[in-house]
Amino acid sequence: MSFAQSCRCTCARHALSADSNIRLTGAHVMTSSSISQFGLSAVHSRTSREPAEPDERLQALKRLIEKVTPQIGLNDVCKTSIADLTFYRMDKLATPTYCIYEPCVAIILQGAKEITFGEQACEFAQGSFFVTSVDIPTLARVTAASEQTPYLSIVLKLDLSMLNEVIQAQAPLKQEVTPQARGFASGMASSEMLDAFARLSALTGQPLEAGLMSDLIKREICVRLLLSCAGQWLRSVTRDGYRDKGIVRAIEWLKLHYDEPLHVAQLAQLSGMASSTLHHNFRKLTGTSPVQYQKSLRLQAARSLMLTERVDVNTAALRVGYESVAQFSREYARRFGAPPSRDIKYARETGGRHD
Repeated sequence: MSFAQSCRCTCARHALSADSNIRLTGAHVMTSSSISQFGLSAVHSRTSREPAEPDERLQALKRLIEKVTPQIGLNDVCKTSIADLTFYRMDKLATPTYCIYEPCVAIILQGAKEITFGEQACEFAQGSFFVTSVDIPTLARVTAASEQTPYLSIVLKLDLSMLNEVIQAQAPLKQEVTPQARGFASGMASSEMLDAFARLSALTGQPLEAGLMSDLIKREICVRLLLSCAGQWLRSVTRDGYRDKGIVRAIEWLKLHYDEPLHVAQLAQLSGMASSTLHHNFRKLTGTSPVQYQKSLRLQAARSLMLTERVDVNTAALRVGYESVAQFSREYARRFGAPPSRDIKYARETGGRHD
């Protein structure tokens, strides 16, 4: 196996070496700091049993993606018939987009993408993967895409219950070192991981086979993740008794009650920790504060309401919890680069999407 349990992993607290396909850079107009402060773990693995480049598997996945994307047009998203499996294609560069990643694993098949997490940016090139364990606000932009060589990626939403079942079925490691809290890890996809994604992708349009085999392959993908350099991190953030379960509870509360007034002391009590500890650990895991996290949820929800339900600006602002429409418009423009009406008009005209 290419990312066996014996593989040696290193968390990137500084920029990775030039031969890596994962590059860490300082975020735009942001101060630089150590990557560990914001919980971004970019991992790089080398083992004698790992092929130099997983070209064969990567090309197989690219061929599958390219068969699907022409059916949905350029710069679009294909939610496949396989539950929680999505293909993305961008044929041109676009402005940075704020988005919230759910727990998922994503592989960059072609092109490159930069994701800003907290105050650190990480660029992912062809063949790299990233995995998230909680809902994380990010600033994302495709950095390499053209009509001749479009940006392609494949994303599978993680079933954390399934992942935990796989972890429980594994024999415990002889040495279990708990890493610092973080909500994000990354590395180079092994040929075995790419092969599992290729077989899952091949089930699209085959409902009988998909019903019988998709969950089996998803479990295999969980295994491949656990055998990768992100494996120890995944075990630490999903196992029972994880030391930051309180932060996860706080995140879940914010997701359900983002339209309500936020009282940090109440959130700290729910999390079982002091307010200062909550703020410190919350920023470590998500790269932002509870107040800013709630703001991200509100603005994303408002944008979705205006795009999908076609509500007006005033209605969207009030429905997501803003008391002042003027304040909503200011914060929206700072986040998305344009006032709500102009941004929504542009989004409808261009159909721009992100993964």
